[in-house]
Amino acid sequence: MITDRVYKIIITIALSMALPIACSRNMVIPAIISDPAEHNMKFIPSNPTSSDQIILVVYNDCKYNNLTGITRKGNMIQIVKQFNSRIMMPCFITNDSIKIGKLLQGSYLINYKLLDNATAPPKATLDLNFTLVVSP
Repeated sequence: MITDRVYKIIITIALSMALPIACSRNMVIPAIISDPAEHNMKFIPSNPTSSDQIILVVYNDCKYNNLTGITRKGNMIQIVKQFNSRIMMPCFITNDSIKIGKLLQGSYLINYKLLDNATAPPKATLDLNFTLVVSP
């Protein structure tokens, strides 16, 4: 289990590495770090190493939420899914597995966005940030 002190050190390192990258690439600096389990999500494996294929599982997701992109910039990874609320489709519950792949050792900031593309520009209905630590 990670102690509060170690957790704060990891967050500080992650944000200090993300800040220069985000400022140079016009990315949003995440303010709140969430626990994936609080949002029906889980990283598999839960304690990844640099030799593991990493997957983000989204439980109880709507089938029409389509993955539109995974962007990697330094130690920041953005996952974007979209749907169109204007269609008013019923939500068929499913579990979605999003392959992140192998990552080098380090601390990563994962941003997960769910956008409603019924508006212009698309509106974020969900915008979450997670920390993922990859061991050697």
